Amino acid sequence: MLKQWWPIGLLGIVLTLAGCSKPQVSATNNPEVAVSTNPVPLAAPKDVWMNQFEQLNGTPYLYAPIYVADRERQSILKQIKSGSYSERNDYGELDIRNYMFVHRDNLSAGKLLTNNSSRIIELEQIGEPVPPSKSNPNPMNGANGIKTVKTLWYVRAVADTDADKLLSKLDRKEIGISDVSGANYTEVIKDIDRILLVSRLGIDRRVVIYTSGSKRFVANIDIPTRKATIKELPPIS
Repeated sequence: MLKQWWPIGLLGIVLTLAGCSKPQVSATNNPEVAVSTNPVPLAAPKDVWMNQFEQLNGTPYLYAPIYVADRERQSILKQIKSGSYSERNDYGELDIRNYMFVHRDNLSAGKLLTNNSSRIIELEQIGEPVPPSKSNPNPMNGANGIKTVKTLWYVRAVADTDADKLLSKLDRKEIGISDVSGANYTEVIKDIDRILLVSRLGIDRRVVIYTSGSKRFVANIDIPTRKATIKELPPIS
C-alpha cells in the first residue's frame, strides 16, 4: 500500500465506533504531553486562506488546504529575511484547519469539516498503487505513487489539552477517515497522546499503537467499515 503524506507543521484512540467500549484513561505521565483536566476547544481563526489545488489521482476531485493566514505571512517574512523565500510548493509550515474539495466535472464543492476550530496534523491518501515498471521499479518513492485514491486518512488535534492556547501535535489527537470527496468524515479513534506506530496493511487495514494517559493501546482499524478494535497493552512495569 502506498501513501502520500501532507506533513503538517505548516498538511483517542480509546473510543471505537459502532458499540465498542471506551477504556478508562488516566492523566498522562508523558512529560511531552501535559493534558489539561478541562481541555477547551479554541475558537476558529478568523483569518484563513486557501490557494493551491491539487488533483487526487484517479478521481475527479481537486483539493486544497484551508489554513491560518497569519501563520503563512509569518513564514514568508521569515524566509524573506533569511533570503530563502521562493514560491510555496508544500505546506510544511502551515496551520491547516480544513480542506476544500471540488469535483472538476460537475463543479460541486464542499469542505471536509463544518468549521475550522480543529487543526489537521496529517493527511494521508490511501489507494491503489502505481504498478512497478522497469523505468520506475519503486513507485512508492515517486510523487504520484498512488494510481487511484480511495480514502483519506487524517490525524487531528481538536482541543487545547496542554493549555498553551495553541493546537499542535502535542495536544491530544484523533484519527478520522473520509470519502475521497471529503464527505462522510468519521472519527475512528480519539484521545491519542502519542502515536507510536502505524502499520499499513494494504488499502483496507491499519494497525496503530498509541498512548493515552499512562496506558498503551493497539488498535486494528478496518478502513472500509471505519471501525476499530482496540486492546490495552500490558503495563511495562
